[in-house]
Amino acid sequence: MQTTQCGTAPEKPERAFTLNGSLRPQIDLAPGERQFWRIVNASPDRYADLELDAASFDVVALDGMPLAYHDPSICKRSMRHVLVPPAGRVEAIVTGPPANSDAALRTLCFDTGPNGDSNPAMVLADIVSAQSSNLKARPASGGAPLHVTFPSEAVKRVETSEPQFVVNFTEDKQGFYINGQKFEMNAGPMLTVNIGSLQHWRVLNPTSEVHPFHIHQVHFLAYAIDNKPVKDPVWLDTVNVTYGGSVDLVMDFTDPIIRGMSLFHCHLLSHEDKGMMAKILFR
Repeated sequence: MQTTQCGTAPEKPERAFTLNGSLRPQIDLAPGERQFWRIVNASPDRYADLELDAASFDVVALDGMPLAYHDPSICKRSMRHVLVPPAGRVEAIVTGPPANSDAALRTLCFDTGPNGDSNPAMVLADIVSAQSSNLKARPASGGAPLHVTFPSEAVKRVETSEPQFVVNFTEDKQGFYINGQKFEMNAGPMLTVNIGSLQHWRVLNPTSEVHPFHIHQVHFLAYAIDNKPVKDPVWLDTVNVTYGGSVDLVMDFTDPIIRGMSLFHCHLLSHEDKGMMAKILFR
């Protein structure tokens, strides 16, 4: 497993990642072979900052959203490592490293903050330089790719506007809160959104630990972190908010099938269970 202490969290790591239920399995990947990987971080509270030795991830989708869906010019992005928070997903093409390279898939150290959980580096799986793979290529599905683009001026107008809603994550010894409120099953929605528009939301995290913001049914463009523009923003449904930091989002509420009561919350399971969750009504 090979774990190491890292970051500012005081306690030692309590758990290790498994892949498909196995601890440090082997992945058959021949030198130069290209495989499609779909990775889900199903951990309740651990971050996976993924890195593949001697290779990179050609990422084609994040959180179930193809990079090309809102911008057909972006088919993929080559990334040396990719941070996948709890509930995050990544789909990528990986290429087998050189033979006898003793490569591994690993997660890097991630600092969750002085009040966070230990999130050390560890090896997740060993890459076996097989001569051939048991995976068989599948024929491409038919039909033209589907794209839904937004005019750049419309997105820029939202980005430069004042936030229409602010999510403020706070915590104390009694629990975890959004905008000073602890989640109650019988409570009404914190806000109501009329379907058909893009909105500017800002997520604030004045606490001493990270919180992954997640919302159901919709995706958002994470375009600024700590008031600084993101160079290559992407559409997500889960985004990490650093401790003492903020994230600005273009929320996509344009899909006509969105309806009813839904949720947004921190996706650290113990935090949402202890109150860091709220209802949103789509109509």
